[in-house]
Amino acid sequence: MAGAPVKLGSVLSVCIIFYATYYKKHDIEDLRLSPVKENLLSLEIENRVASGISQPKVALGYGACHDLFVNATSLLNPKDLSGEPEHFSEITNKETFLKSFTYFFKHGAAAERFMSNGELYDELVEQALKLPDTRWAIGGNAPLMAKRFFIEGWKVLLGGKMSKKLKSYIPNEIQIVGDDKNEDVKDDIHMILEYRADETFGPFKSPRANRFIMHNDENNPLLTSLEKLGENLHKFSPNLLVISGLQMMDNFPFKHNGKDLRLERLNLVKEQILSQPLDTLTHFEMASYVDLELLLHLTTKVLPFVDSVGMNEQELSNLCSVLEYGKVIVVADSNPRVATALDQMRKIFHLTRKLNKEHGSKRKLTRIHVHTLAYQAILTIKSSNWKRTKAAAAKASLIAHRYVCNDQNIDLEKSKLLLDDSFSTTTHNNNSRVFFEPTQPVSCWEELLDSEQVDICVAPVLICTEAQLTAGAGDNISAAGLVLQVEK
Repeated sequence: MAGAPVKLGSVLSVCIIFYATYYKKHDIEDLRLSPVKENLLSLEIENRVASGISQPKVALGYGACHDLFVNATSLLNPKDLSGEPEHFSEITNKETFLKSFTYFFKHGAAAERFMSNGELYDELVEQALKLPDTRWAIGGNAPLMAKRFFIEGWKVLLGGKMSKKLKSYIPNEIQIVGDDKNEDVKDDIHMILEYRADETFGPFKSPRANRFIMHNDENNPLLTSLEKLGENLHKFSPNLLVISGLQMMDNFPFKHNGKDLRLERLNLVKEQILSQPLDTLTHFEMASYVDLELLLHLTTKVLPFVDSVGMNEQELSNLCSVLEYGKVIVVADSNPRVATALDQMRKIFHLTRKLNKEHGSKRKLTRIHVHTLAYQAILTIKSSNWKRTKAAAAKASLIAHRYVCNDQNIDLEKSKLLLDDSFSTTTHNNNSRVFFEPTQPVSCWEELLDSEQVDICVAPVLICTEAQLTAGAGDNISAAGLVLQVEK
């Protein structure tokens, strides 16, 4: 298979000499960009979503919101920051808000937090609306993924309680369920505090473009659309069920009269997954979690019963730590080595397979997709129902650029590559490497994991150097990685 691991040796020495002499006066990155783009586009064109009676169908839950996008450094004043940046699981006042924002800003890490102080939250929304570049959009993992599936040619059922105004952001062809007819729905609002790479906030500088999300939700933490989605699943008969938005439960005050409402709702999520026939593939979309109790619930109520899981590099490290040590990792390397990410994927695969057995699940984890700034990595079981892993990695890479640049065209003037000319496939063995070939940029190989033959594909991302959108990038990338892997 193209791009299979080979041992370092004389070939690498020749490559180094060749690059050092021939490309001495040239920009290697620029020379790689064009063939990488052409090959990724070729893989996309060759692999289409089926149409007509073979058109695949996806059902997604749960929730929706209004996203209020605001320039973080315009809204916030670094002079108001007292003391060092610090992580807080729950935001209760302006001090904890500023310290938390700055903590993630200096790491360039994405984060999503619940603000329990409703009065302060409303004040911040009012202040944001006075800024000239503030804008509204639809938000929530499920709606953003739903729109991507629809754009790419799928038939879509979306579970989300939303107002008529919010529904107007959704294409008419997408079937929405979640509220009763004529119900007056008050939409939740999420503040998306965006910043660009190399922006400064006081003495701190962001290493990459990213966002800090705040919410004071009422509907989404309760998964209010869960029952309505369940009522429609049998008739819709999806080929894929996507579980997302569960991070809205993070640090939400659920316990009432000694009753754990969150656990009750998660049990219903589990029942909904189990209600689907085994040939309906299921995917769980990870997110930014800090509530250990919730994460441990997910390892017993959701993770053992899904076929696929998708996440970014922060969520990868966090899930790996929770599964292995029962501990939360708040911030991880924003640009991890490929070998590090692959090792963590293998560990998650192994530990989740153990959970499959412990919980007597009829489903087994057969797919993991990790998206980072520099690359896409997808692991699938060869004997599973997941198809076209190589093309899926390419598709996810292209959507990463298109979405962040907010442009359907891939502009090489706004692109760069961070992936090196070769990378190790594991931190445990430096003799096994993949050489990056611009004319065949998606590297795939086979491995044996837990007695299963797996395919692993790594695709470079043509990173958008002029980021227009950050929030929602992960949702679009994860959906793009799935669209080619399910065939009706």
